[in-house]
Amino acid sequence: MGKKAEQKRRNHVIQVILDAYESGNADWRTYPDPNARGNRTIWITQELYDEIGKRELNQQVLDLQQEKLLRDGTGRDSSGWLVRGSELEKITYQLESIPVFYERDSRIPRYIRHYGPLRELTGELEELKGAAKSWKPWLLCCIEAMEQDVDREKIPKICQDAEKKKVYFQTLRGLNELEEPVYRRVFSKHYLGDSKRFEQIIQKQILRDARRWNERVEADEEVMDDRTVLVEIGLETYHQELAVKGSLRFLLKGTEVDTAAWRYGTVLNAETLKHLELLPEQKICKIISIENKANYMSVPFEEGTLYLYSHGFFSPAEREFLRELRKCLHTAGTGTEYYHSSDLDYGGMRIFMHIQKEIFPDLKPWRMDRETLEHYRELGESRGSEYLKKIEELEVPPELQKLKTAILETGITLEQEAFLWE
Repeated sequence: MGKKAEQKRRNHVIQVILDAYESGNADWRTYPDPNARGNRTIWITQELYDEIGKRELNQQVLDLQQEKLLRDGTGRDSSGWLVRGSELEKITYQLESIPVFYERDSRIPRYIRHYGPLRELTGELEELKGAAKSWKPWLLCCIEAMEQDVDREKIPKICQDAEKKKVYFQTLRGLNELEEPVYRRVFSKHYLGDSKRFEQIIQKQILRDARRWNERVEADEEVMDDRTVLVEIGLETYHQELAVKGSLRFLLKGTEVDTAAWRYGTVLNAETLKHLELLPEQKICKIISIENKANYMSVPFEEGTLYLYSHGFFSPAEREFLRELRKCLHTAGTGTEYYHSSDLDYGGMRIFMHIQKEIFPDLKPWRMDRETLEHYRELGESRGSEYLKKIEELEVPPELQKLKTAILETGITLEQEAFLWE
């Protein structure tokens, strides 16, 4: 038999031995240990015979024994391998033979495979963490989550692909540097070198991270969609606009503007919101934000009322402007009341709570009550136990408690569009 054929034959048993050695919980972690001593036993199964062949397996073990790479011994001597007739029952290998087995199999030891990348990743994470004097809290959580995986001797999934890891780290740095919202593709071009690279490689991971760690992002995709999440972290897929209907008075480059002139509503883009100067004299007695576009469009102009289209969650730029508007109205002593109208369901209540927390702390529900739910009940949607459990576990403010109770009692939720079918 030629040398190559002989080596190939030997490798079958060596592979079995190394697989067993690396599947243990202790031995491989101390490799290479020049003082390693002791024996380990592998019990032969029919499956192993079927895989290698009885004669081949027995011969390979005999060959390794002759090289003194396995403990020798015959019969039932527990210090060696045992053959009963022609049946090999067990193999006993020596820990001091393991380096030779690795060399014969041309296999990189698990210790090196495992700890080498971990050490490298530890250094990369330290470098990433030190790349900024301070990190946005949710981005720091992303880094610390990877560090925790490494501490558990686990390589995070996102780091198992070199290209994805590189793009991910570059994205984290870029998001941390953002002070103003930018278009997603402009961000991708600047930080990743290609305008579509963010979407193609890393967007799904960033969305998962934001839903997990960013306190202003809703984890539930049915409540906050991906586009809104991206806007929340500073990546615009469209230009931010605030739709208003009613009288809002401001100066823009020295020109006085009153949006009451557009009785059917108008739109203020992000640049307008940034540069306008609110006038102290306002005619706003009531502000009503409305989640759905059709409902917003259908409400008629009303003196003293400013309607806002929230399109679900207001964007960061919109929130900042509306907080300034509330401050202006409070200073002017207008006694303005604040209301919000959403779908009468889990998502609608979450949107209400978000606006109450982030913009108008004295917010009240408008057409979000038991009476409205009962009135349009036939147009409602029957909900299952899993959905109702989410409602039950949701901690709502007192203003929404009656609506929550009504939904749990009836098992019905209602979309705003039902109001328009009258």
